[in-house]
Amino acid sequence: MGRVLVVEDDQAICDLITETLAAAALEARCVATDRDAYALLAEPPEFDALILDINLGRGTTGYDIARFARQGEPGLPVIYVSGEASQASFAVFGVPGSLFVAKPFKPDELLAAVRSRLAAPE
Repeated sequence: MGRVLVVEDDQAICDLITETLAAAALEARCVATDRDAYALLAEPPEFDALILDINLGRGTTGYDIARFARQGEPGLPVIYVSGEASQASFAVFGVPGSLFVAKPFKPDELLAAVRSRLAAPE
């Protein structure tokens, strides 16, 4: 257990998340667009968690991608990251049982959120 799909349009943040997860023996795959995320999530489940930027530029939001992912895998752990969205919007639009980590975040903070979601009972 430990494959994480990261949906992040900022390459530097994608690299930071990927390196943080790799240092914790978790495998991360990062995509930059909603289109790429939907394509991967439409395949048979292969991810143990999902980390999503909420604002992905053009296309749908991280909230939309998480709802799509949960249709196929209702218990999939979800962590949202954003420097623009607020805790209030997360409370309204986030999927149940998900977490919100505000940017800028410390790598340990994000890792703790991932571990807590992977350890949480479905």
